[in-house]
Amino acid sequence: MSVVDVAKVILLPVVGGAVVAFGLARMTPLAFANVVSIALLVWGTIDVWDGTSGLESGIDRVRRKIRSDRTAKRISIAKTLFGGASIALGAVGLLMMS
Repeated sequence: MSVVDVAKVILLPVVGGAVVAFGLARMTPLAFANVVSIALLVWGTIDVWDGTSGLESGIDRVRRKIRSDRTAKRISIAKTLFGGASIALGAVGLLMMS
């Protein structure tokens, strides 16, 4: 696994734990919104980095599958766009909390 995959996998239990804690009333709505916003920022940053590097190299790697054709460029564009949207949503979430 690459560092990108590991970072995304590490964040899954963090967000899952926040959802469970919020559901059990152990976490305030403000703290829950902060955790989700930070997770969106991190995931978005990773996706933008992965997408732009895929656009530069023309290679896309997801888990054990490596693509180097036109599909790789399309996937890299999608990663960059969705990563940018995640960054924007996470930033708006953090700005609304402050």
